[in-house]
Amino acid sequence: MPSNNSKYSDEMRERTSKFIIDSGRSATSVAEELGIDINTVCRWVRDFRRKNKMPTYSDEKGIVKGPRVSKDENWIKVKELEKELKQKNRLLEEEREKVEILK
Repeated sequence: MPSNNSKYSDEMRERTSKFIIDSGRSATSVAEELGIDINTVCRWVRDFRRKNKMPTYSDEKGIVKGPRVSKDENWIKVKELEKELKQKNRLLEEEREKVEILK
């Protein structure tokens, strides 16, 4: 909800949001043209979609978010990858030594 001292009217917010959604133009480009902060216009569009029970931008575009992973799971994965990297580096060094011997 806009505050009482808002710079932009509800009509301006709604018309801008509707234009962005209907035209398929990016909120960023429209915001730059209008000289309005990009985050402000993006919020208007998000609020407009919610108010009118429209799908979110990511839902509409089919953008799939990956599953949430805990810090512990990430830490374990990093440790596994570090171990694998050490093994591969060791093998690489052995192969380099063989190449040097064959030269």
